[in-house]
Amino acid sequence: MNATAPARLRTADGMVDVAFDALDRPVVTAPSWTAAAFGLGWAVARHRREQMDFLRRRSHGRLAEVLGPQAAQADVRQRTLGLAQVARACWDLLPTSQRHTLESYADGVNAAVPDGPGGTWTPVDCIAVTQGLFQALSSDGEDVRMVEVMRRTLPSVVVDFLLDPQDEFAVGIDGVVANERRSALPVPELKALMAEPPGPAGPLVVSDSRPIGSNAWAVTDGDTAILANDMHLELTSPSLMYAARLLVGDTGVTGVTVPGLPVIVAGTNGRVAWGFTRLPADTCELRELTPGSTSDTYRHEGRDHAFTIRRERITVLGGDDIDVDVRETRWGPIVDQLRGRPLALSANITDPTALDFTLVGLYESVDVTAAADLLNDCGMPPLNVLLADTAADVAWTVTGHLPRRAGGPRGFSHLAREPWPTPRLEPHELPRLVRPPSGHVISCNNRDAAGRTTGLGWNFFPGTRARRAAASLAAGGPHDEAHCGTLQLDVDAELYTYYRDLALRYTPERASMPLRALRDEILAWRGTSHHDEHGLALLVVFRELLREELFAAVTRPCRRYDEAFTYCYNGHERPLRRLLDALAPDMVPKPWPRPAAFVVGVLGSAKALLTKRTGSTEPTPWGSVNALAPTPLSGTATGHAGERGVGLSGCPESLRVTQPDFGAAMRLVVAPARPENGLLAIPGSAVGIGPSDRDHLARWTQGKTHPCP
Repeated sequence: MNATAPARLRTADGMVDVAFDALDRPVVTAPSWTAAAFGLGWAVARHRREQMDFLRRRSHGRLAEVLGPQAAQADVRQRTLGLAQVARACWDLLPTSQRHTLESYADGVNAAVPDGPGGTWTPVDCIAVTQGLFQALSSDGEDVRMVEVMRRTLPSVVVDFLLDPQDEFAVGIDGVVANERRSALPVPELKALMAEPPGPAGPLVVSDSRPIGSNAWAVTDGDTAILANDMHLELTSPSLMYAARLLVGDTGVTGVTVPGLPVIVAGTNGRVAWGFTRLPADTCELRELTPGSTSDTYRHEGRDHAFTIRRERITVLGGDDIDVDVRETRWGPIVDQLRGRPLALSANITDPTALDFTLVGLYESVDVTAAADLLNDCGMPPLNVLLADTAADVAWTVTGHLPRRAGGPRGFSHLAREPWPTPRLEPHELPRLVRPPSGHVISCNNRDAAGRTTGLGWNFFPGTRARRAAASLAAGGPHDEAHCGTLQLDVDAELYTYYRDLALRYTPERASMPLRALRDEILAWRGTSHHDEHGLALLVVFRELLREELFAAVTRPCRRYDEAFTYCYNGHERPLRRLLDALAPDMVPKPWPRPAAFVVGVLGSAKALLTKRTGSTEPTPWGSVNALAPTPLSGTATGHAGERGVGLSGCPESLRVTQPDFGAAMRLVVAPARPENGLLAIPGSAVGIGPSDRDHLARWTQGKTHPCP
């Protein structure tokens, strides 16, 4: 039984009825979409008002006001970016119709909870929550800095090798396996780098980005098209996603939103279904400035220019206030320095013209072509869009206001040679694929030829998940809701077979203890990331340590030049395997004397780390190190005590992506022609607390679903 009472609400456009289904998910019936936003805001606030305050505070750097010193450093970063000022400028630029939507949503929030945490909810707070998603799905400039430092310190052939765009798991948007060329290995240069003695111990060199941005595919059998979308984001308590249904006239929109957003993010209107995955687009720029004659100036065009100083005061609960003097330039704030030279950041998250709420227009889209047209001119984070409609058509395109780039890895932007502001691609220039002969479109954050050709990005993830989905869809069978839902839960972990074979190659069958025990643990692995698998945990840590040893060796000049250097190329699997395939006495990192000692030594270190983590020398079940630990998303939440610590099936390289605090924030499968058969799983309930919340989370961990609202 639902616990939330229905309500009849008065708005400027007429009466709005808010009912709740058996799972406490709101069904809003309204005379207009603006009025529906009022009802949505009212319903979400009834359930998640504290979470909404947390999200706006986190985005605009005001968490320390309620969480104290532990949040101060994050607040300094957010205040430096100036997202609150960007949000206010964005509000001023929004079209009147979109401003009315945000105002109506905010009015609904305040009608539901007049004295909510943090004070009145405003339309700009909706923008703040949206900025948080922008930030999670966009580059922060770390990859730009990486490229610049590598080009300054390494031979060009080594840079090209470390940023190899080829992917042995490559697969097209249409699911067709791509042929990748193989370039020559720069052996002499790599040998010289491997021969360098290791430097002092320091932070890890390899930065392993989470595959934020999801899996999605749309598939048709010629009669019915189905969309499947699972968005990979932080696992939180309460859950980040919130399910709802909006009814205006003959149109019903069903799907998910984020508390604080006035729009259904992914779902269907009964004619079109839409979903998204992250597009690792090239949207961030760093500019290195020459210091001026005084500390408050920089040199440009032959003369000194004064920084504009923006003072931010951060109130800290239980601590001293922090004053931050942010240095501003025409290109954006100074966010860091490299060898004493200031670095100015400009990005989509600091550009008020990059964000809008055109997405609301999808509610009235009639087919995939109309939806793609709208999304190509939409102020969203850079995302892949997957679409399906009642005519059984499927399509892929991209959304977001995207800069015009030449393509390929890019370091710092040149102050004089590169135009400012950076030109953007026109909506009609964005790539699109409609009705592919394969009958399906797939996106799992992997590289695609269309995106690469148009210079959208370069730091893509390998196509391991996309290829697995493509193989399943190409195999035929009934592509119905049940089949797509099962595929979302696939735990094949093929990527680790390479590391299993590598370990076995260097551990002989008749090895003595404890090497034989390591071999037996690896042999026990059955090729999946199921929570009860043995051997996978050892292989995962083995790969991580191999990766760190090898890439730390070949990037030592980078770390000497820049103590903050990290190798954050998402496509590093190919160069890693090529280094391992080339192991030889003069191609192992010092001080390792030979390949066998290196591989076996790293394998032993992996086991030692697991033993330290688990407190046991016994073979490690995957679920014991991949155990649920959601992040609290409010000032008082402590996570799901009942489910916290439950072993999770899945890993970042499986279609079922999980880490302790990261995974599918929602799993949606829906055919726009029959939305009543849609499936939805969210790791938490609408109300966000209590037995119902624990039940939803338990079902999510078990791979079970609920019907769509």
